[in-house]
Amino acid sequence: MPTCAYCKLEKQPTREHVIPAFIYDFQKNLESSVVGWNEVAEKMVGGELKIKDVCATCNNGRLAQLDAYGKEFLTRAGFLTANYTKLSATLPYDFDLLIPWLLKISFNSSRTDGVHCHLFEPFIPYIMGKTGRPGRNKIAVIAYLARPLMLSPEQRVQPPYSRVIGSSDRFNPFLLRICYGDTTSLRAYTLRLVIIGPLVFYFMMFHQDILPGYAASEIRRLLKIIPEGDELKPERKFAALGAGANTWLDLYQHQVNRVRSLEIGD
Repeated sequence: MPTCAYCKLEKQPTREHVIPAFIYDFQKNLESSVVGWNEVAEKMVGGELKIKDVCATCNNGRLAQLDAYGKEFLTRAGFLTANYTKLSATLPYDFDLLIPWLLKISFNSSRTDGVHCHLFEPFIPYIMGKTGRPGRNKIAVIAYLARPLMLSPEQRVQPPYSRVIGSSDRFNPFLLRICYGDTTSLRAYTLRLVIIGPLVFYFMMFHQDILPGYAASEIRRLLKIIPEGDELKPERKFAALGAGANTWLDLYQHQVNRVRSLEIGD
């Protein structure tokens, strides 16, 4: 019998959504296509992607509780919308629910392509609520708000913009991407990203034996690269974000380029 990825017990597996079911349902209500980028396969994947290595106890217990919190978090912050046009956001959050939820999503995604799975093993007890939060030299999270794309009068009347923008000339669609960042020059940590609409979470997953002072230095370094970002901290109850320099299209451009290159190759 297979072993559950979370409780590590041999139990009958069930199907766990990689992307929480409520997000699939929301996108279906928008009549939009549910797609994502698979880093290893280098292709777009569609449909409700699921994994089969989670037992019913974990699936219907702690993981379902985290998804319920995630839905509440996105709803309260105003991100469950087809087009986020604001240039700022206030994120009320519970650190020890938000971070485990995002880790769970990223861990689920990593198991579909076999990349970075080992990085999540030390955090599984924290995801499951069985241990206290990891130190800042183990993991740090920076939140970022992408700037809306400003549309010309000609663009506003063309699909897909015309279907969702309403009376606005700003376009910030609800898209979801789970991936890893550019790590070619990183020695202290691996960078993972969870992008939900215009809201971006940068996960700095530090390598073993990184000292707290060195980790703090690396966090400051990344914040200089994304100065509009705000580090999420357990002692805080909310984060205040202003729209950064990059639009959602800037964040997706690398993915778009890969799709175009594949289409040309076909």
